[in-house]
Amino acid sequence: MAFKVGVSRIDITPNYNSPTRRWHVGGDRGRLKTFHDRLYAKTIAFSDGYVTSTLTSMDVAVLYKAQLDFIRKTAREMLPCPVESIVLHCTHQHSDSFIEYEPAYDVFGINDVAFDMDYIASIPKKVATSIVLAVQNLMPALMGYKSGAITKGIASNRRIIDEEGNLVWRASRGSEFLRTLPMGHIDPEVGVVALTQPDGKPIATLINYACHPSSAGGDSPNCCSADFPGFATEIVDRISGGTTVFLHGCSGDINPGKYVRGEVDSVEDRIGDARRMGQILAGEVIKTLGLITPQEVSCFRSVQKDTVLPVQPSAGDEQECLMSARRAITQWRESGEDPRTALRKYIISRKIENGTCPVTISAFRMNDLALACIPGEPFTALGEKIKRGSGARMALVAATCGEDPFYIPTPEAIDQGGYETTHIASRETGDELVRQVLTLLGTIGDGSSES
Repeated sequence: MAFKVGVSRIDITPNYNSPTRRWHVGGDRGRLKTFHDRLYAKTIAFSDGYVTSTLTSMDVAVLYKAQLDFIRKTAREMLPCPVESIVLHCTHQHSDSFIEYEPAYDVFGINDVAFDMDYIASIPKKVATSIVLAVQNLMPALMGYKSGAITKGIASNRRIIDEEGNLVWRASRGSEFLRTLPMGHIDPEVGVVALTQPDGKPIATLINYACHPSSAGGDSPNCCSADFPGFATEIVDRISGGTTVFLHGCSGDINPGKYVRGEVDSVEDRIGDARRMGQILAGEVIKTLGLITPQEVSCFRSVQKDTVLPVQPSAGDEQECLMSARRAITQWRESGEDPRTALRKYIISRKIENGTCPVTISAFRMNDLALACIPGEPFTALGEKIKRGSGARMALVAATCGEDPFYIPTPEAIDQGGYETTHIASRETGDELVRQVLTLLGTIGDGSSES
């Protein structure tokens, strides 16, 4: 088998003065004024000579499935050859422009506040160009992988049960008291994949780690940053060579809130936290890369599937969701309360039929390495279930590959209540997602060339 890999990187940094992810009322409307990092769409193309598939990691917080489908359509129109799977992943950093646009928002009269329409219109072609260039850059490649671990310094569970059995929610930029609470359950694994030319020259490094990239953002100040993954990938690029691609793992309940420092309102402190956490992540990746010996890839498979997940019955009530969205817009104009959750629920309600929400899931196998690419923000325990049940020697899970249906808690978390359980997922959503992903991984075998 002639295994090949190609990479590319396209700048997708927002425009100066683009609306941020936090809307303000009156004259202060939350515009991007300070740019600490450039944002990119980074694509890795894989081919075995028969099947070609691509994986793109975009430095954006959220894109709707409809937007992702349009990017895929644009890419296929531009590509010179057929591509089996086009996987689109959002790094989910929280310091960018708000680009979750669908035409249904037009009825609210908020486009001048919420969106930079010129920037939004430019994204599909830019990302599609990244995909095309990666396919054009295909070259013979080897692959190796290992796991590292970060047990403290970045990730912490943001849902803590106190001594009285009450749920305490810890924001990404929480109070000093919240930082004293226990770290809670996290997934410390840092998955590292090295892709090199046959002579050992680096092509790309793939990183998978489960923590909200919200050390610089959280409540989205008026600055643009790729957060700690941006600092980490820049360091790994500089030291190891090639192009480093970050895949955000299952961290619907995980953020850096325990380990942030300084003042909540200080942009310098926020960027300082992102830089420090990026250095921690990069250090573990570089150490792990030193233990990897890339090998020939004798088995490569990929598959992508459009499917549905069960959601709360009320999530499909379009008229009720529309009224809730209108109320949220009114409250925003009167008090500045963030209306985005209500608006998202309205957009998704338009897609729900018979209590199910359409999503796309994808999977890759390279030898005995598995990679699952899944929608939304599943809790970390769900990602760990996928890893354990994958049947692969090592499994990576990339979340936020399509945001529908947003947070996907465990049944236990839904019983506890809290912010993440008020979106659209039901008790069955998480377990059904795990089941479908494991089934999809099963269709492409155990990574052996005979399977």
